[in-house]
Amino acid sequence: MFLKAFSFQGIRNLVDSSLQLNPKLNIITGNNGAGKSSLLESICLLTTGRSFRASKYENIINYNSQQFTLFGQTDTDVKLGLGYEQATNKKTIKINQEKINSLSHLASIYPTQILSPESYHMIDSGPSERRKFIDWLLFHVEHQYSDLWKSYMNTLNQRNALLKSSNLQYVKNQINVWDDQLDKYGLLITRYRSNLIEKLSVCFKQIIESLNLTFADNVSLSLHLGYSGDLKDKLKQNLEADFKKGYTGFGAHKSDIKILVNKLSAKENLSRGQKKILINLFFLTQTILLKQKTEKNSLFIIDDFNSELDDYHQKLLLEQLLMQKNVQIFISCLQENPLNWLKKRYNSASMFHVEHGKVSAVTE
Repeated sequence: MFLKAFSFQGIRNLVDSSLQLNPKLNIITGNNGAGKSSLLESICLLTTGRSFRASKYENIINYNSQQFTLFGQTDTDVKLGLGYEQATNKKTIKINQEKINSLSHLASIYPTQILSPESYHMIDSGPSERRKFIDWLLFHVEHQYSDLWKSYMNTLNQRNALLKSSNLQYVKNQINVWDDQLDKYGLLITRYRSNLIEKLSVCFKQIIESLNLTFADNVSLSLHLGYSGDLKDKLKQNLEADFKKGYTGFGAHKSDIKILVNKLSAKENLSRGQKKILINLFFLTQTILLKQKTEKNSLFIIDDFNSELDDYHQKLLLEQLLMQKNVQIFISCLQENPLNWLKKRYNSASMFHVEHGKVSAVTE
């Protein structure tokens, strides 16, 4: 499955348009501020229900409009629609013209990965970004995981609400039921994460060996649980501290992926360029495992490609991606010249140019 047609109205600075897309490779060029990232953002919105640039829909609407509408159609005739009205703060999601309420349902149809300038902070950023990375893959390969995570977060929210009570004794009398649930769901989440990281590590190392990346010939990935020992004991021992803070300080919501290279922290010991290379390979590994586990095709969006990698590693990533049989790729860059080698190799690639918000197909 791939996205073959896409239309948009009311998106940022973009002029309303309809596009026919390439099943393998789509290259988008244009000056800074022309609207390249807005186009990629709108494609991401349609397939995931979320933007990689804004947390609120109202910030995505064109200044001349009060709403936006997105529509897409796959080669298997699955029809996707997403709309938002600012006046009512109402979003509408449709799959095959049937309204649905779940963003997770929309996101499950066509797995979408985003590699943007912000993605290159994954190693240096806090644990939440690395949790998102592993949970994205679990969402798509383990059907039970989404419901399990929702149950965990509902329990966590209930516990945190109780911790905000002004009466410590009342909290002590009521907290056990939430501790039991948090422990039960947390153990299952940890099991899923640990198993996936093992598989991720094997695939990751195979890619590194095939590319002969000597700086990373001894990479290890491991799951830091977010606590030590027994979780229920930890929660009990730290109840008064949690009560003072008003939130739960230990559990699966605090876990992290530890990345070591030659037994040293990747965050502390790798150069910025080396970190970028590893992050590219993490995303590539996700793509490979997704195909192995689900046989699903995926959408890979690379925003502002030229700014983050040197020519050699740009070529390395794209060659590896294009070797996969299950990936539709969208790339934005300032100029097409650095990708001439790619156009020559894949002469069926579709080219689009964005100027002052107007998206035009480039024919040669």
